[in-house]
Amino acid sequence: MSANYNGPQCPHCSTPLDAPAIHPGTIHCPSCMRTFEATPFQPRAVRHEAVPVVTETPDGVAAACANHAGNAAVTSCQRCGLFICALCEMNTGTGTFCPSCYERVRTETLDSGARYRDYASMSISGAVFGLLCWLIPVGPFVIYWGWKGIQQRKSEGTRPVGPIVAIVLGVLSTLLMLAGYVSMIVAMVKA
Repeated sequence: MSANYNGPQCPHCSTPLDAPAIHPGTIHCPSCMRTFEATPFQPRAVRHEAVPVVTETPDGVAAACANHAGNAAVTSCQRCGLFICALCEMNTGTGTFCPSCYERVRTETLDSGARYRDYASMSISGAVFGLLCWLIPVGPFVIYWGWKGIQQRKSEGTRPVGPIVAIVLGVLSTLLMLAGYVSMIVAMVKA
């Protein structure tokens, strides 16, 4: 798509305007008498010369890029072996890849299964569940998750208020659970 620039025009009536008369700020169109905001600029000069990039090696043979036939290859992809130019070279620090192999490697790295466990949220959810279902032994897990959540929040630089509250609730639910079990055992012994 090429757009030909024919000079400044009124945005309302498309009347050509005198370029040297354009200044930053409000402009009045001499044709339609409407105002508009203007910012002068100079478009770049269009270059129409093609520069050959492929050069011959000392033995007279040049390897061209697999994606850009006019560019000389500077290296090859370590995954697929394609010759690639400097435009295509994707150097990750662990190797040089062509664009398609780089995308595959990046996707494989993202899908590698690395997951983030939010221990603070796990401890808070577990504490609420432990209080609602106090006969289920969730309290010890809540205390563990809360401890891990405190460490995680400190390493992230955030305040560990939630995990601390969860630990307190985890201790409370553990005590409730133990009291419930003891009362059931006592009731069974008396019966």
